[in-house]
Amino acid sequence: MKRRKTGESMEKMRKTPGKRKTYQLAVDGIRPLTAQDSKNRLLAFCMDVSIMLCPIALWNIILLAVLGNIISISGIKLISIFIGVLLVISILFLNSYIYRQTGGQSVGMRMFGFKVVKKSGRKASRQQLLLRELAGFDIPFIILMYFTNAFGVMLYWGLNGLFTLADSRHRSLIDVILGTRVVALEKAAPVKQKEAVPENVKPQPKPVEQPDMIMNTMDLHIHSNFSDRGQYNVEEIFQYAKRNRIQTISITDLDCAKANSIAVRMSELYGVTYIPGIEINCDLHGRRIRVLGYFIQYSSELFAHIENESLVNEKRASIDRVRRFESLLGRNIDEERLLKSNRFQRLSGELIAKHVLNRPEFEDCAILKPYRRDEFGWRALNKDYFAYGKPCYVPVKYPYLKDVLDVIELTGGISVLAHPGKLLVQEPELLHEALQLGVQGIEVFHPMHTKKEMASLLKLATDRKLLVSAGSGFYNMEGITRIGRCNCPKEAEGLIDMMLHARM
Repeated sequence: MKRRKTGESMEKMRKTPGKRKTYQLAVDGIRPLTAQDSKNRLLAFCMDVSIMLCPIALWNIILLAVLGNIISISGIKLISIFIGVLLVISILFLNSYIYRQTGGQSVGMRMFGFKVVKKSGRKASRQQLLLRELAGFDIPFIILMYFTNAFGVMLYWGLNGLFTLADSRHRSLIDVILGTRVVALEKAAPVKQKEAVPENVKPQPKPVEQPDMIMNTMDLHIHSNFSDRGQYNVEEIFQYAKRNRIQTISITDLDCAKANSIAVRMSELYGVTYIPGIEINCDLHGRRIRVLGYFIQYSSELFAHIENESLVNEKRASIDRVRRFESLLGRNIDEERLLKSNRFQRLSGELIAKHVLNRPEFEDCAILKPYRRDEFGWRALNKDYFAYGKPCYVPVKYPYLKDVLDVIELTGGISVLAHPGKLLVQEPELLHEALQLGVQGIEVFHPMHTKKEMASLLKLATDRKLLVSAGSGFYNMEGITRIGRCNCPKEAEGLIDMMLHARM
């Protein structure tokens, strides 16, 4: 498949308030802890301690059995050893097992609405949860109980509690060490644009009109963790859709069709209609645009080829990007280390900026000093050095739009131009040329589009007899988009149904 150079990825859609940054999970939202949560957190902790020490309750049963002559006094020693072993096992493994199985919630936390997550707000790994429980609680409990009895344990818990209250994020000592934190669960609320765009994040050229965003019954543009920046796995997306009564979804990962085979199974399990999909980066006269493919034969080798080529080209551009920045820094950056931790083989300007600002070996670099004054200095660094036209900007090769349209057609799919509102305003001639090449539909309804843009796109679709689609473009809970919030009026959902029923 022919390839040529084009622009790097679109401006990032993450718009998170600086000091009021809020993260959310797949089904329920989360918020940082406040001092008002201390009482419930203490109760949750007491509940977990009670569960951990539950084998001690067996002593009451044994005492009754001895008094009732069911167990002889001579057998108490053997039973004591058994209960002691059971207690150690319970202390070391019971709560750890519960944390790992629930993805960050003990019984007490579940009762009072708390959860352990990474510092960034993302789901904590099983290794982090296990280490947190063992190193922060279980092992200190056993050691202190053995050498100091209850006094040492209570002192340790008290000091840890004071540390938690003093910390701005209410983290315990082990949370600080492991990069985790406890958050409170709450229902996600619609996010208004005026609250979502902080001053230190570059806004879109035109503000997005979202004050009356509603939950739609379908969302045909969702990204899973098979996409770079995608936060949730396929099943978590279906859980969210089921919880919020979204009837039809399509997971359209960027240059990757792997989620579809899992999604088809999840569709039956959760009773949510699923449309196989993908989103593909394309080149049109040096301009990067994106095309959605629906009803595709996702197992086709053609999509595996697109994904492999994308990974190769992203890696090549990433290394070039690092080399250019190294020449300005006068220091070497270990790109292999960064690539090894990134399965998408993409080292964006944001990632490189965060890396050099957080590594001690770059502390004395003069060009980095102005960016260390701000918690979000990496954003400015990315804009100044890696954005289009800047010294470290590197274009990425993408397949021609016509080739991508041919692939979608060969695999039985429908091609839809993704969120073309910006294209309509800035380069309308490119939009019309894309339609002339054979694009079958346009994504009229999208959170990035203003009401005026949606009206113009809807008229264009009507005049040219194009299919109409709607999607949130959801990646993660750090952005303004949410699954099911497609900016589509209820009365317009029938237009999307026409596309769905044409192929279902």
